Amino acid sequence: MTGIATAYKIVLAQLMVTLVAGIMAWVALGHAIAVAVVAGGLINVIANLYFALHVFRGGVRPADAVMRSFYVAEAAKLLLTAGLFALALVVLKLAAVPLLTGFVVTLAGYWLALLPAGPVLRWIRT
Repeated sequence: MTGIATAYKIVLAQLMVTLVAGIMAWVALGHAIAVAVVAGGLINVIANLYFALHVFRGGVRPADAVMRSFYVAEAAKLLLTAGLFALALVVLKLAAVPLLTGFVVTLAGYWLALLPAGPVLRWIRT
């Protein structure tokens, strides 16, 4: 599997985890909490998608250009994440704990995407 395929698989798994967490929050805790959980998850998904798009654009490049691309993408990802959190908390006035919970839960999507394919995760495979 190529690097870009793995990166997109991770983003897709994080999106799926976000949606499942949002549905569970909606059923258990209501609409407002579910919106905050999904927003937190989407912050992580958007930041990781940006990272993947930035790092894997341009095709084959010298090693120093690839490393520079990783550093720039990671710095931009951190700034994007901080900006999206500020937007969610200050402008949208979402609850902080469910927002952060949604963000943290999507980190599990990273690990799920990297597991070897089993019967449960076969639908994530590309």
